[in-house]
Amino acid sequence: MINKIFSRLKNIHSSILTPISFLLMAFFVVLFFYAPFVAEKNIIDSAKEGSIVVFALVAYTSYILIKREKKLLDANDKLEKKLNNILLDFDKNVIASTTDIDGNILYASELFCKLSGYKKEELVGKNHRLIKHNDMPKAMYLEMLRTLEAGEIWRGEIKNSTKDGSFYWVDAIVSPVLNEDGKIIEYNSIRQDITSKKELQNLNESLKQKIVQAIKETQEKEQHMLKQSKMAQMGEMLSMIAHQWRQPLAAISSTASSLEVKMILKDVDLEVFKSGIKDIQAYSQHLSSTIDDFRNFFMDSKVLTRTSFESILNKTISIVKTSLDKRDIIISFQNHFENEFYIYENEFEQVVLNLIQNAEDAIVENGINNGIIEIKTYKLNGKAIFEISDNARGINNEIMEKIFEPYFSTKLKKNGTGLGLYMSKIIIENHCLGTIDAFNTFEGAMFRITLDPNEFAPLPALAQ
Repeated sequence: MINKIFSRLKNIHSSILTPISFLLMAFFVVLFFYAPFVAEKNIIDSAKEGSIVVFALVAYTSYILIKREKKLLDANDKLEKKLNNILLDFDKNVIASTTDIDGNILYASELFCKLSGYKKEELVGKNHRLIKHNDMPKAMYLEMLRTLEAGEIWRGEIKNSTKDGSFYWVDAIVSPVLNEDGKIIEYNSIRQDITSKKELQNLNESLKQKIVQAIKETQEKEQHMLKQSKMAQMGEMLSMIAHQWRQPLAAISSTASSLEVKMILKDVDLEVFKSGIKDIQAYSQHLSSTIDDFRNFFMDSKVLTRTSFESILNKTISIVKTSLDKRDIIISFQNHFENEFYIYENEFEQVVLNLIQNAEDAIVENGINNGIIEIKTYKLNGKAIFEISDNARGINNEIMEKIFEPYFSTKLKKNGTGLGLYMSKIIIENHCLGTIDAFNTFEGAMFRITLDPNEFAPLPALAQ
């Protein structure tokens, strides 16, 4: 019977009951199973047996309760250890602090202390202003306070001071702590060290400023070199002007002298005088036109113009024709790209003039008797090609890679500046967004300019 009771008690124990409920249930079960025996035996025997049963029940119940309490204590110990380990990890690896509503520090994590350079006892009890950096604006702290007092979480980047006077940056999350009445009693803050990130940002910004400055200096250097190149070309142009003006000036002088003699001899023929005056006007107009050509060529104008290779070459040849004729140099032009396109015409003309003059100088310096300068234009794979070649025996392969470098010149006899080809490359590649290449042919050197004829084309107007 007792075994049956213990068996039933164990089944009851397996259910989820409180200790008091368990005892009450056990008491009624004992009464239920013990009742038949009471009728057959005397009261004394029944009392003895009842005492034994009750004692067994109390002993078993106590055993179960003690065992359960031990399990709960063990589980609680394990939970406390885990919680302590978590708190230790949090303290070592998280920049955290707690302050009262006045900003006085109540808790500072170990990592917070390590980063700021202060010991815990130097922080706890002190106001958070202790680590405030002067670079941080007052308005930011006021905005933080308004957000927290509204019961909201504030997040932002803060620069803090360290004990040794240096600084560090954190990405901070600050949240208010409320009591049961909904009143703010504390502020918790968790932060992430972003000092390296800010240093990288500052480095990038500094590098960006240096790049901008370097670009500005490069552009200024290019402008300076361009002016130097123009001045060098201007010296050569003055020589050309002298050649171009010599014949018209001689003709004007001759015509004026002839008219003067006729006046002295009183051999005045009105038609002859009219013809002589027209000749003088024509020569003067030619001189004026020459001046305009040179003035337009040297204008510092960087304006996109709709033009063609033929128009550009006609203007350029008009400047160098006298010099080429004097040296018996033939210049030929085969134009297979007749389309108009937009380009910085004045600058492109300077490049063409420089290439023609280089070819002329090479022909003269190498003693070529029948000098030829050939210019061809054509279309290839949607690109506009401009080629200029000569029969001056080409460029030495050892210096071919250097000819576009600044201040590199082969014109020793003419004291070349070494800027002509360098500036030509700058103009073609940086301004006209094309390419310029040099290589040798069977007879001499060739320069090839490749342009996109649609690079500077205006966008089509939107349909009305």
